[in-house]
Amino acid sequence: MTRTRTLDRPRPQNDAQPQQQQAQPAAQSNTQTGDWHRYLGERTPTPVQAGAIPALLSGRDVITTARTGSGKTLAFLIPAAARGIGMNPVRGIRPEVLVVTPTRELAVQIRDVARELGMTAGRITGGITPGQTRSEATGKGLISGTPGRLKDLIARRELNLAGLRYVVLDEADELLSLGFLKDVGEILRSAQSQSQAQTGQRLQIAMASATFPSEIRGVAQQFMVNPERIDIAPAARAENGNQDDILGGATGATHLLIHTTRDDVMDVAAEQAREALRAPGGCVVIFSRTKSLVKRRAERLEQMMPGEIVSPLQGNMDQKKRERTMDLLREGKSRVLVATDIAGRGIDLPEVRLVIHMDVAQTAEDHVHRSGRTARAGRPGVNLVLLIPEQRGLWQTVRRGLPPALHPPLTTQEAQVDRGIQEKQGRGSGNGLMPGESGGGRGRSQGQGGGGGRGGQGSGQGGQPRGQSQGQSQGRGQTGHSDRGQSSGGRAAQPSGQRRSESGGGAGTGAGRVGPQPARGRGGRGRS
Repeated sequence: MTRTRTLDRPRPQNDAQPQQQQAQPAAQSNTQTGDWHRYLGERTPTPVQAGAIPALLSGRDVITTARTGSGKTLAFLIPAAARGIGMNPVRGIRPEVLVVTPTRELAVQIRDVARELGMTAGRITGGITPGQTRSEATGKGLISGTPGRLKDLIARRELNLAGLRYVVLDEADELLSLGFLKDVGEILRSAQSQSQAQTGQRLQIAMASATFPSEIRGVAQQFMVNPERIDIAPAARAENGNQDDILGGATGATHLLIHTTRDDVMDVAAEQAREALRAPGGCVVIFSRTKSLVKRRAERLEQMMPGEIVSPLQGNMDQKKRERTMDLLREGKSRVLVATDIAGRGIDLPEVRLVIHMDVAQTAEDHVHRSGRTARAGRPGVNLVLLIPEQRGLWQTVRRGLPPALHPPLTTQEAQVDRGIQEKQGRGSGNGLMPGESGGGRGRSQGQGGGGGRGGQGSGQGGQPRGQSQGQSQGRGQTGHSDRGQSSGGRAAQPSGQRRSESGGGAGTGAGRVGPQPARGRGGRGRS
């Protein structure tokens, strides 16, 4: 049985006691846990923190579904720190807290946030040598890690779970989408058998996710005891969708769409990014479908945007290169990131003013997590889809799966789908070229409330485009370059739009950080 609470709903008095007769992790006294707010300093807890932390402190298993950037990291770390779990050094690789993450970058960020809370924390991921792994993990009360490496060390009996008291599955839906669910099940079975044999107490489990598909519900039913479900400001479900599937996302962003062409997509992306970065600070994240596109587009955009360092991020990069890329972005030396969906979940950059979908995401969930890179922690931001005719069919499918709050204004061109030219997954149409790999052509656009004007002109606030009052118009591109480096001389239109005021989250840290430290980078899809 799963109890569900949503934001601002009063909690029944008997909700603190699980119904199953099974040993629970002991909750601490109020003198030990009542001052958990001190870990946030003077900041107001985010809704997910205000809901999840008391439930976890009471010893309950908890499932949180909330939009990205809502403060979930602190929501599951503070209950451990407040009870003294994972705070002290241990012997060998025998943690008290285990956090399972889908990516290396997210494991590193969680380790760093845990250290800010005063916990002894290390990581077990790919990308580092066995000697570095032992140095990272030995003596640490908390270990964050990716499933493949954790499972490997458990099988080799290097990772001892007998002292484990608390397990967190972070970005659970991403673990599912990357095919890690079987590994996660084996890790949980090992953790439960080893810890219960040693302590006689049931292992407490927390699960954090932006969505809650049926496969994740199956894991919860198998391993969690009467979990309390906390949904924070869930967006409306898509029509005919599963009522238990929650799509969070950047509900505080302005969502826009530009109709363009394969020839003009590079020009439009460069114009939009240039305008978003007109003011100092902030960055732009541009999503592309394939690794090769990321490399070519990053190189071309750097030529088209003099003075800007454009950083690629994709799955073939080794760990050192990934970390250097994230350091450049966090330090503000690079302000443009071109990435595959490896960056779709988990990356936490301080101010992403604009997310550009140069290729349509393959699923609604991927679109949600891409979009969640902007408008985090109450900041403004723009989520922009660049739609070429070849991807209109895919976009129709993705749009149907999105909550209404994430829909760009509907345009007439979207319905004009020529089935003969629609791209197949991972392939170009007809000539085998990917978007932006030929020169010349024109693009038309239509944005929220209509709009046009010269491409690249905008309000300068969070990268939000602006335009004239006409319903649809064309504007001249500023660069005249394509992905191949040929002069396109094309046109790219600019949408207008009114910024939405809904934040979908409330006040507070929202980014899983403590004190004045800079935002930590979170990675995306990458196997351990």
